[in-house]
Amino acid sequence: MITIDLTDANYAEHVAATANGLLLLHKKLCPHCLNMKKVIEKFIANGNETVPVMFIDIEENPQAMSGLSIERVPTLLVIKKGKVAATRVGLMNPRQLGTLYKDA
Repeated sequence: MITIDLTDANYAEHVAATANGLLLLHKKLCPHCLNMKKVIEKFIANGNETVPVMFIDIEENPQAMSGLSIERVPTLLVIKKGKVAATRVGLMNPRQLGTLYKDA
């Protein structure tokens, strides 16, 4: 799994440079965020090993949250051609994630 931890200073640059990928906005101690990380791991293990996954801890990087117009965590963004193609707030299972990624 290709993972990248982003900051307020570099998230916009990484999103713009990403052809296809996932971006999870999370908090370190949020139980739902921890569950979403497991869902992403299962999604990657199901044949999506080349999909880059980016993470932003919004407690350490609050500007990214407001810059991306995010109100709650966990929020998953599907990035296609350097732009946010789909957004999903809350939990989902790996199948739902696969559908969201494919349809975005």
